[in-house]
Amino acid sequence: MSAVRTLSRLTECRGNGRVLCGALFRLFGDGKPDGLPLPRHLATPSAKDPPPPMSSLIESDSFSVGEPTSYGAPHGRAARTGREVSPLALAWRNRWLLLLTTLVGGGAAWATVQRVTPRYTSVSRLYVERALPRVLESEAPVVQSATYLYTQAELIRSTPVLAAAADAPENANLETFHGVDNRVAFLRDNINVGVGSQDDIINVSAELPNAADAAQLVNSIVDAYVSKYAEQRKTNTVEVLTILRNEKHKRDAELAECRKALDDFRQQHMELAVQLEQGNVVTQRFSSLAEELNSTEIELLQAKALFHRVKSMYDTPKQRPFLLDMAGDDQQALRDIELERQVQEVEQALASERARWGEGHPRVKLLRQSLAELRDKLTKMQEIVIEAYVESVRQQYELLDQKRSELQAAYDASFAAATQASSLLVQLNSLQEAYERTANMCDILDERIKEVNLTEEFGAMNVSILEVAGPATIPSYPSRARFLAVGLMLGGVVGFGLAWLRELLDHRLKSVDEISEVVQLPVFGVVPQSSASADRALAGQLVLQAPRSSVAEAIRTLRTALHFGMAGEDVKVLAITSPMPGDGKTTIASNLALAMAQADQRVLLIDADLRKPSQHTIFDLSTEKGLATVLSARMPVGDAIVRLRESSLEVLPCGPLPANPVELLNNGYFAELLESLKTRYDRIVIDSPPVLPVADARVIAAVSDATLLVLRAERSTRRSAIGARNELWRVHANRLGVVLNSVPLRKQAAYGYGDPYGYGYGHQYGYGEYAAIEEASAPDRGRKKSRALVKAATEPAITSQE
Repeated sequence: MSAVRTLSRLTECRGNGRVLCGALFRLFGDGKPDGLPLPRHLATPSAKDPPPPMSSLIESDSFSVGEPTSYGAPHGRAARTGREVSPLALAWRNRWLLLLTTLVGGGAAWATVQRVTPRYTSVSRLYVERALPRVLESEAPVVQSATYLYTQAELIRSTPVLAAAADAPENANLETFHGVDNRVAFLRDNINVGVGSQDDIINVSAELPNAADAAQLVNSIVDAYVSKYAEQRKTNTVEVLTILRNEKHKRDAELAECRKALDDFRQQHMELAVQLEQGNVVTQRFSSLAEELNSTEIELLQAKALFHRVKSMYDTPKQRPFLLDMAGDDQQALRDIELERQVQEVEQALASERARWGEGHPRVKLLRQSLAELRDKLTKMQEIVIEAYVESVRQQYELLDQKRSELQAAYDASFAAATQASSLLVQLNSLQEAYERTANMCDILDERIKEVNLTEEFGAMNVSILEVAGPATIPSYPSRARFLAVGLMLGGVVGFGLAWLRELLDHRLKSVDEISEVVQLPVFGVVPQSSASADRALAGQLVLQAPRSSVAEAIRTLRTALHFGMAGEDVKVLAITSPMPGDGKTTIASNLALAMAQADQRVLLIDADLRKPSQHTIFDLSTEKGLATVLSARMPVGDAIVRLRESSLEVLPCGPLPANPVELLNNGYFAELLESLKTRYDRIVIDSPPVLPVADARVIAAVSDATLLVLRAERSTRRSAIGARNELWRVHANRLGVVLNSVPLRKQAAYGYGDPYGYGYGHQYGYGEYAAIEEASAPDRGRKKSRALVKAATEPAITSQE
């Protein structure tokens, strides 16, 4: 059943992995991170909360460091597989390697310079200019073109020029040509001809072992180039002029034809001149007719619609009276209103007389006859008005239709005239443009002919030798400065590459910042390396034996950080462990307990490393009784506690090594023992076994108020630190923190966040399958002396168990 409960609790915890990572990051003071909901298993346990079942905290002793559990896996920045390394920090940590490879590279470069045959470079600089006659204005840029200069550079390297230089009498006995069968090929391989990137200068250079021969050969090649192509320095000016004149004659004839065609067209169409002068009257008239026709057609459509509507209403007797409203004649309306008023008056009089005299009275008959006549007159008048309105609408419609027909005829005639006029204008403009274009071309040809210089300088290729080659006094190859710079640079690059590879293969934690980022736990202190580390008894009591040492000061700083960083008096039971053996947890535990005791606190140091205890060695205590006998034989704890003579610190040693340490710690009595000891001591410091090799530390951390994970400088790796943290998270350890131990004094930069502290030791500590490699022992004389000091400071204390 305990195994089932363990699996269920681990499955429940997997969902809270991300919350756990963020919570433990800032788990100080009240044990709750700011801005994050604290899971129940991370909250500070109260007196009402029962401790978790100890059976659920047992883990298998066979733990694989290479496969960290998924619970509590790092996320965010710490989840990155690689780490960011500062190039400057990397270079500083491997400065001796970089110096060695740089010196090797520089030495190799210097040896190469000494063995290479020096070569000398001679250079001659030419400026080649040409001036060709331009036929058109757009051809001006071809006077100096890059293509032309590159062509001249290839001519200098051509076989005829090189052959002329090689066969020159002054070059027959040159030392450079000794043993050379093909001199032209030799010159082509060693002569360099290039065009300047920022100018139009051609550089002719040669790099040879003999400086004098290099200068002489360069000058010979330049002279051969100038002599070989001297006949090509003149262009055929006569041919150029002939071409220009023939083109001019042809353009003149074409100009005359264009002029004659333009004049003939104007003579045939004299009306175009009038139209052009008056602004093209035909086009204006056509535009006016088009606008008037469009307006008339719109009015015609409106009149047609009104006529059909009025006619339909007139043919319908029920709708005919509505036509009176549409007539809109004011005078007729006044007459209708007068007649209607008279009808109303007669009707009133008739009703009055009828009531007075009856139907047969003559006055009633006369009024009835007058009323009929007035109604008949009103009806006839309305019929006349309606018929007049219908007739007026019909006449308006017919008038607009006739107007549209007349405008359409005028529009068609004007359209034909405008089309003809536009066609003639297009022809006139075309003839005018052809004439102007031909006249412009003739003017250009006249200007080009005037610009042509009839002397032989026209079209010539002018070569100016700006610099004559001379023998060089300093070799151009090899360049000592360049070779040394390249050698040093390559050596540095190789050294940096080796350093980067070394850094890549090294998984050790290199800085406090890296520890905080990877482990995601607060770092409470950094303890420097002690010169007394070889003597375990002295190293475990440096706070007493060397109170002014840097280690003692670091331990006191750690004590202060724990007091303010872990809620002060709320943390009574403090478990100190490490990922692997040999990280220094035992010395940290003993010195921290002594420092707390010096602060007038009642402190108990428990050696809970039931596999390989060390506190009895540090304080020179007996191993006959201790925690193992208390847990196994239910011995009163007071009988096993030893009180130091010169300190308020009390120590509960391990006692005899048990055969079943995990079962002793996990039987429930150990947790009850801690609860009872809390009432007697202000602080209880537990020296726990390492986390990864065995499960003892996980059981102890689960029942402690806080846990310190000790990492050893230059030894602890990312994998072991993360693995230990994950195992502690899995058992819901409270208030986790980190202490960085054994930082070499020569690397004080590790105290500053982000600075590396370098590489170093590889001491191991054997548990189970881990081989034990002990530290080098100090001389027996020194160890006996330190034990004597400890023995004088200790004294067994017999107390009763409460």
